Amino acid sequence: MKQLIKFAASWCQPCKQLAGSLKYVDFKDVELKEVDIEENSELAQQYGIRSVPTMVLLEDDKEIGRKSGVLMADQIETFIHG
Repeated sequence: MKQLIKFAASWCQPCKQLAGSLKYVDFKDVELKEVDIEENSELAQQYGIRSVPTMVLLEDDKEIGRKSGVLMADQIETFIHG
């Protein structure tokens, strides 16, 4: 199963824009996990997050893709479903 981790911060305006796009995404069999980098800096450091928003796509706990910045819903669907 795939998992999409969205790394963001409460003060980040682009993160809020990305959150708006995510509302329109059909995730199907992809689990979305949202991580606030200030509340979970250890996980952000583990994934080498240097800017927010950043989305990391995992399959069987292995990273298979990464996107940073604001994306539209259709771009996110293409990213997670191919």
